[in-house]
Amino acid sequence: MRALLAASVLIAAATAQELKQASMEEATKHLTKRVEPRYPSTAEMAHIQGDVVVRVTIDENGKVTDAKPVSGHPMLLEAAVRAVRQWRFEPFLEDGKAIPVNTLVKVGFSLGPGAELRRDYLQSEVECTKFIESNQFAQADKACKKALGIAIKLPKSFESDKMRAYGSAGTAAYGLKKPSEALDDFKQPLNFAQQALQTGNPLMIQVRGNLAHAYVATGQLQEADAAYTETEKAQDAAAQELESRRDKLKPEAYKGVKASYDHNMLVILQEHVAVLRKLGKGPEARELEQRASARSESR
Repeated sequence: MRALLAASVLIAAATAQELKQASMEEATKHLTKRVEPRYPSTAEMAHIQGDVVVRVTIDENGKVTDAKPVSGHPMLLEAAVRAVRQWRFEPFLEDGKAIPVNTLVKVGFSLGPGAELRRDYLQSEVECTKFIESNQFAQADKACKKALGIAIKLPKSFESDKMRAYGSAGTAAYGLKKPSEALDDFKQPLNFAQQALQTGNPLMIQVRGNLAHAYVATGQLQEADAAYTETEKAQDAAAQELESRRDKLKPEAYKGVKASYDHNMLVILQEHVAVLRKLGKGPEARELEQRASARSESR
């Protein structure tokens, strides 16, 4: 199941001297301590809200050693950076060795209904994610259900948080070998994802892949077949989007992301082949098997 999440793994930076670049999604999974920013009084009085994106450097021990704002309202930048400097992360690994990385993180500033509740959710989600990443699924199940219970109460404007909460709860249930419960959770984010995300968005690939796995685990092979087909379309869209901006990327960065996407698609195709064979769809299985074989040889 984790193989399908490879769209958000570490990618190579432009030169060997530069730090590795981790995606925002991967950084979120490694987050173990999140400190919410103190709302600047002048910004609060002016009803200024929005997200601040911060570029951070994280050392081998998971400590933030540098933080610089990338975007956001000027009145919110200092508070965001001050909060992010107190965040902590699980070490990022490469070949089993902890390495420093650069990444982007997002800090939200919101006022009005749901703002305080969302802060509670974000703290609970950190605990949930920490247990999932360490494969402590019994603890994760409890923590993720707590986070989901908070997220469900959030106003409609926080739909993306609800999507993430359902996904985490489903992952915890899947880890505990409760596929029916996982499937119920994984179904919830799909409608939002279809409305809010581009087909090739890494989160869309994750949503589709999670559904495919859960359908297989519950023996719903026809549904799994359809889910894998949609997952392949999403991964293809991601690859096409990468090609469209190839000229804007440094060669090594492009190669790193492409290798990740190629690996993703290979895993998806191989798992889809297994489903097709169980369904007795020999010709379709052989066609996908050839695609998987060609992709494997080209790597």
